[in-house]
Amino acid sequence: MRLFIATPVTLPIYGAIKQSLSKYVEGKWVEGWNLHLTHKFIGEDEPEKYLKNLDIKKDSFKINGIGTFGDRILYLKADIDDDINRQINEKFSLKNDKPFKPHITLCRIKNIKDEKFWDELKKWENIKLEVPLEVYLYKSTLTKKGPIYEKIHKY
Repeated sequence: MRLFIATPVTLPIYGAIKQSLSKYVEGKWVEGWNLHLTHKFIGEDEPEKYLKNLDIKKDSFKINGIGTFGDRILYLKADIDDDINRQINEKFSLKNDKPFKPHITLCRIKNIKDEKFWDELKKWENIKLEVPLEVYLYKSTLTKKGPIYEKIHKY
């Protein structure tokens, strides 16, 4: 089973961001109900291994701005430390193979159609939101229409 540990994110302004930027970019926008902050991608494994509790000390985190990873990923910047990621690695004996870069992916960009995209993006750079911090083990099923995420366990 394909697994990851994440926090679901509800963004009341997601439609406005998408409408503002989609005219300048081609890509695969994440479905609103699939928005999340990934704490750890696990990959293929058995979910029973990941049912231990985590010590989650905060009840929310902040979103502070928008950005891109090169010209391929559009994301919201999440202001959260790597405590949960560290706990996951320790409790479940996982490798810390990638640095934790807290973000919420909005769009996987295929093509920037118009350089005005960068100017439009600046309009969102000061976005600030507070998001509830609930952490779940998810099952991810890949389909032709996109991934289907199912919550398996709440930490």
